[in-house]
Amino acid sequence: MTLSEKSLNTKQQTAISRLYSEDYTLLVAPTGAGKTVICLTAIKELIDAGVLNRVIVAAPAKVVENMVWTKERLKWDHLSGMRVLNITGDAKKRGSLLAYANTNDYDAIVISLNNLDWLLEQGHGKGHGCDGIIIDELSKAAGKQTAGMRSKKKADCFKWRVGMTATPVSQDYQKLYSMARILSPDYLGTSKQRYLDQYFYSDYQGYNWTLRDGADELIAAKIAPLVHLVEDTKANDLPACREHVITFDMPDDTRVVYNDMKKHMIAGDVEAANEAVKSGKLRQIASGFMYEDDDKVVYLDRSRVDAMRSWADALDGNTGIIFYEFVEQGKQLVLTTPDNVRCVQIQSMSHGVDGLQHEYADLLFLQPPWSRDNKEQAIGRVWRTGQTKEVNVTTLVCNDTLDELVMTRVEDRGEWMKLFKQHLKGV
Repeated sequence: MTLSEKSLNTKQQTAISRLYSEDYTLLVAPTGAGKTVICLTAIKELIDAGVLNRVIVAAPAKVVENMVWTKERLKWDHLSGMRVLNITGDAKKRGSLLAYANTNDYDAIVISLNNLDWLLEQGHGKGHGCDGIIIDELSKAAGKQTAGMRSKKKADCFKWRVGMTATPVSQDYQKLYSMARILSPDYLGTSKQRYLDQYFYSDYQGYNWTLRDGADELIAAKIAPLVHLVEDTKANDLPACREHVITFDMPDDTRVVYNDMKKHMIAGDVEAANEAVKSGKLRQIASGFMYEDDDKVVYLDRSRVDAMRSWADALDGNTGIIFYEFVEQGKQLVLTTPDNVRCVQIQSMSHGVDGLQHEYADLLFLQPPWSRDNKEQAIGRVWRTGQTKEVNVTTLVCNDTLDELVMTRVEDRGEWMKLFKQHLKGV
């Protein structure tokens, strides 16, 4: 392989070489490391060499809608000759776009994970034009039953497979099995039950699985040949990133509602699909509102909004960005934030929201992010190449609420990721 891309850094070129030489790769790289340009360059090199004919990129719907892969291609001179097509819309429109791609010899087809089944049903697997697949945000795909990922055998028709993620073990090592199985059965096996029995122990009901002592090292050793780790050296290359916490108290009236909800949940009186939904109720109350069963919103207090305003006032006119979780919070923020503050729903951070590092260095999490993935994606959009100022990350925490537990668990998940990387390096 001959690389002529002068602007690609050494880490990116090393990753491209790995994708070029190996059929299956779990590409683990932090936000801002250039995973998209790495994969696009590898596709180009493999097609130019006659190794591949065409590649499917299966990505979250927002990534497809925002044309993230097409826009990334346009940023790089060495990719100017590539032909990348987004396939979106209803079945009729997708069919027309697919026919257009076939007629015009496109190199890559970008489609949402939810429409991957549809594409495969059109005959676009091995021997039908597409012999490679990239799964963007593999950790999210493996963590839920998306249409294209219900059967891990879906990817088996492709001779070249790449999964992209920044956080393969941010929550637990169970999801890691699903990611590995999508890419290749050779590393963690074909039976998830055998995987669980070997590396975990369960409660007496068999519902909750806990990692055995030392199992993380054994799993890392098994999966290491599949993984290409792009080192995160941002701390060496960028201004400092510092984290802060602002705590505030819940008003007495809201505390009564919070404690009553908590008591009923423990007693099992509150109907909810799962623990996450139950926890969400408590997090809503701690944020000053609550969705009722008919989706009606009950407003309780403004304590979190007031804490946000204190943070915004301290900016003294400088720009800042707020990451919120609940839609209702976004509605409130529109009415309460000053013009120098931008508000973004945190769930959108994995969908190609670019350029924030040039405008912002102060960011606020309106509440502790439930997902470590989302937190790292959000920070990574501000603390990345192009940032010239010290980045200050602030989180609002309501005292004596679920906020405190979420903070602890998210930090623990960050430690799991650090240990996983250390184990990989030690193999």
